[in-house]
Formats: sequence, C-alpha cells, structure tokens
Amino acid sequence: MNGIVGDIIVKLTNHFTNRYFERVLKTTLPDIDYNNLKQIVSKDMDLKMTSLQKNNMEFISGSSSNAKIPMGKDYRVITENNVAITIY
Repeated sequence: MNGIVGDIIVKLTNHFTNRYFERVLKTTLPDIDYNNLKQIVSKDMDLKMTSLQKNNMEFISGSSSNAKIPMGKDYRVITENNVAITIY
C-alpha cells in the first residue's frame, strides 16, 4: 500500500508501520488490518511534516536513491527506492 503525504506517494512497509506506531505514536498496534494502519500513519505524517519536508520527500520520491528525510522536529524517515523503510 502507498501512503499519501500531501500529494506525495511513498510506499509504507509493514515494518515502517510497526516502527511508526512504536516510536512516533508511542502505542501498540490496534487489532486492525495493515491497510487501515497505513492510512492512520499516512494521515499522521501529513499532519507532522512541514511543507519543506514534504517538498524534500517529493523530490526524493522520484529518484531511486536512499535518503533520511526529516519529519517534524524529532524524527527521520529512511527511504530507499521510494519505499519508507523505517523511522527513528
């Protein structure tokens, strides 16, 4: 499933979703399917990211490079080939 952050499409892996709930939302995963969990993550990312951070993600998402993209003040999204791998 792809996560939509603004108009940016980035694939969110199950691992990324797990880490997002653990590290950003600081809660356990609800007992719902991953597609719904990824929608929750995508909406939360959209709220937390500044327009500059979204622009950076848009720029990176069109390439096949690896990147550490800031999200909010405290986190970094690690991407590879337009896929969100993890967050810390």
